[in-house]
Amino acid sequence: MNKLALIGNFPPRKCGIATFSKDLFDGLITNGVSVSVVAINDGLKNYSYPPEVEFEIEQNEVSTYIKAANYLNSNNFDAVILQHEYGIFGGRDGRHIVQLLKRLQMPVVTTLHTILDRPTEGQRDVLQEITGLSRKLISISQKGIELLKEVYNIPESKCAHIHHGVHEILTQNRDQVRKKLGVEDKKVLLTFGLLSRNKSIEVVIKALPEVVERNPDVLYIVLGETHPHVLKREGEDYRHSLLRLVSKLKLDKHVIFINRFTTNKELFDFLQLCDIYIIPYLGEKQISSGTLIYTMGAARPIISTPFWYAKEMLAENRGLLFDFNDAEQLSQKILYLLDNEEERKSIGENALALAKQCYWPNIGKQYVELLQGISWDDISATRFQLSNDLEFSLPLSPVNLHHLRVLTDDTGIFQHARYSIPDRTHGYCVDDNARALMLSVMLQNDLQDVDELNRLTSIYLSFVDYAYNESNGKFRNFMSYDRKWLEEEGSEDSVGRTMWALGYTAAQTRVSNFYHHSNSLFFRGLQKVDYIRHPRALAYLILGMVHHAEAHGDPTVIEQLRSKLGQLNAFFDPCIDKEWLWFDPIVTYANSRIPQALIAGGHYFKDEELVKRGLKILDWLIDKQFSEHLFSPIGNQGWLTPEGKAEYDQQPLEAHGMIDACLQAEMVMKDGRYAEYALKAFAWFMGENSSSAVLYDFSTGGCRDGLHSEGANMNQGAESTLSWMMSLISISYYLRRKKQ
Repeated sequence: MNKLALIGNFPPRKCGIATFSKDLFDGLITNGVSVSVVAINDGLKNYSYPPEVEFEIEQNEVSTYIKAANYLNSNNFDAVILQHEYGIFGGRDGRHIVQLLKRLQMPVVTTLHTILDRPTEGQRDVLQEITGLSRKLISISQKGIELLKEVYNIPESKCAHIHHGVHEILTQNRDQVRKKLGVEDKKVLLTFGLLSRNKSIEVVIKALPEVVERNPDVLYIVLGETHPHVLKREGEDYRHSLLRLVSKLKLDKHVIFINRFTTNKELFDFLQLCDIYIIPYLGEKQISSGTLIYTMGAARPIISTPFWYAKEMLAENRGLLFDFNDAEQLSQKILYLLDNEEERKSIGENALALAKQCYWPNIGKQYVELLQGISWDDISATRFQLSNDLEFSLPLSPVNLHHLRVLTDDTGIFQHARYSIPDRTHGYCVDDNARALMLSVMLQNDLQDVDELNRLTSIYLSFVDYAYNESNGKFRNFMSYDRKWLEEEGSEDSVGRTMWALGYTAAQTRVSNFYHHSNSLFFRGLQKVDYIRHPRALAYLILGMVHHAEAHGDPTVIEQLRSKLGQLNAFFDPCIDKEWLWFDPIVTYANSRIPQALIAGGHYFKDEELVKRGLKILDWLIDKQFSEHLFSPIGNQGWLTPEGKAEYDQQPLEAHGMIDACLQAEMVMKDGRYAEYALKAFAWFMGENSSSAVLYDFSTGGCRDGLHSEGANMNQGAESTLSWMMSLISISYYLRRKKQ
């Protein structure tokens, strides 16, 4: 095993996995192997990597994963070591990494930094895919091995336990270090790491008053800057809340925040000077902690909450545990150790005895020995049959945002365009800005430019916010170019669609301020939805409620959702067994959203009868709109009646709606039939239609406004472009999952 590739985050990116990757790299090098790094970029900044990083993957650009596989295959690597954490890879649940692994022509071992005991369906699927493409799964803890066996049914023979590594910390004169850092007369408590809410630093601060009363020389140091992704989502809100708590408890002289990312040397100095190291993490579901093992390596006593890794590593008197969020219990543990110097020394020495087994050169050796025991014959031959990447060539490439940017100004997205130029005559509407808001949230798994995505999301969410009319609790729809509202309230459709977008955003966004804003608007809007009566508007509202309920489980939303589903379902009671299976003598536009809502709501409540009804209605609409393998949506020049269907004009929103409804049905049925209809509806954009006209504009990234009898409408308005983009994302995601 002479030449290895290491895939993961890498310094100067600031995160625990980047630090782990660098330390593992060094540990492997000391064992005489050549190692190259494939680094994952997060879109926050351009990193100036050291020479050992030979290839970079853009987190949300799936094509770069495929290019990375080609690079690794063509450069004679003997094996690959992958660092896996759901949040560092693009795609839903980090699915993009599978596209790299399945193309590799060498063995892969995967280090799992998170193993969930209650994974979502998507998270379970991703881990199962990674398992099938890896020769070994490495868990940093024994608890992880248990979870892999019990939760994921992975055989123990596929798993290996290799400890998190630790540096050999050379013993220094503690008095000199303490004097150098100005704490020679203090009893020092320390917490280190990138700051985020799940670190629960407030619990330690709340424990301090009792400690300080008996030990006025205590100083608590919180060492580390705010996590970059937390900083992007919510700024320094958490740190400032901690500072306010310190001031409220009159602990200003006893708590110091050192807001910077420290070097190993500086960290080791702080570890050696501290009297007690405290880990107050909020939840138990953590199978690794670099700060914990580093502190053990410094022979310092640890008091920690009983998360999985801590319970395992601090057993046999290698540390003390206190209950989650229990400041009073923590106070007693701190006081006990401060009063017992011999106990502190004993705990520290016990911890060091285990840490010595985990020095990075030894950990590197264990990785090399594991890889040497893997045979090339074990690699599945199917890995070598993936030369055809048609689904990643145009148009199934990363979304082209050019036309979206052209249509969007600092107010919102324009309704219409003349050819590809925004038409200011018709101004804006909440309908399209709600659609654009949903799109921008969907793109968080596929767009690398985080700043640009947040800028667009802010614009669309701001428009929706401004559309809310305080005087009547409803959303307005149409706004002129000079920013004057043209009505006091919008149509039922526009309000329903807005609630859909807000529910989706509150459920899916990873930016805390976008969540708080959209969630607040969603609940304000929810107070005034009783007037919504039309089935299509009800369907929009239901889809938003389903997203929100799935993510947050709010009882008020669930109660409203059940009620609205009952209202929508009742429309079809008189006609469900008749030949004309529709609530009205005319079928107009966006019809597929109605069965989509019934299927989604039925699936959420595990109501098989509701799902069956939704599928039956969808089947009826499919029968009316597919002809000789072509999708031929209901035209708006006459619609669909018992006498017949208007062929033109066909609208992109119909293809988008049919795609979503069929993929919703496919998620429930899993038999491939509805997915085929979704693919045929998507092909409508690309010329598989009754006019053989391509609707997608490859040059702008926009979509033409529909089909006339004589061909495509060459204008590229917001509704059409957004329908295309959201359809592209949904179909691309489906195809990736299918191929996996």
